[in-house]
Amino acid sequence: MRTALHKIAKGLMAGTLGLVAVSAQAAPGNTKTVSGTANVTIAQPAQIQKVDDLRFGVIVRPAGAGMVEIDPSGTITANIDISAYPGNRGPSRFLLVGDNNRRFLVFLPSRIDITNGTATMRVDRFRMNAVNGSTRFDANGRYNLYVGGRLNVGANQAVGQYSGTFDVTVVYQ
Repeated sequence: MRTALHKIAKGLMAGTLGLVAVSAQAAPGNTKTVSGTANVTIAQPAQIQKVDDLRFGVIVRPAGAGMVEIDPSGTITANIDISAYPGNRGPSRFLLVGDNNRRFLVFLPSRIDITNGTATMRVDRFRMNAVNGSTRFDANGRYNLYVGGRLNVGANQAVGQYSGTFDVTVVYQ
């Protein structure tokens, strides 16, 4: 019996050593280490500073409905008489600041209402001198954005000073 137990114990030890040996031999040949890289660029946040408001000037109350349109270049078109008060009309101007030579998009509203407290007029056809998709900050990270629009004046529009706000949004590409 002692011989039989001795043979079983010897067999178990040999099997255990064989498992240990197999495990020890397999691990070193199948292990590799590779390094990855993490990186980031911190961009200058786009900044917007209003320099001038969109100015439609003073208009004499018209008998019929009409419009005054100001182009981003400063060209003024009207189908109502604006000659009585010719000055102080022009596009809005914003100074945009960002990363040098970086492309950006500008978003303008499609329309807004301006009010004198009781009556309103609509401003629409907002246009700008920036061409979305190809506009870049200059080498110093600056861009002068000009914004024009069309003021729709009602027949016998109520007198008063009208105002309202509009948003300009700049998004990096």
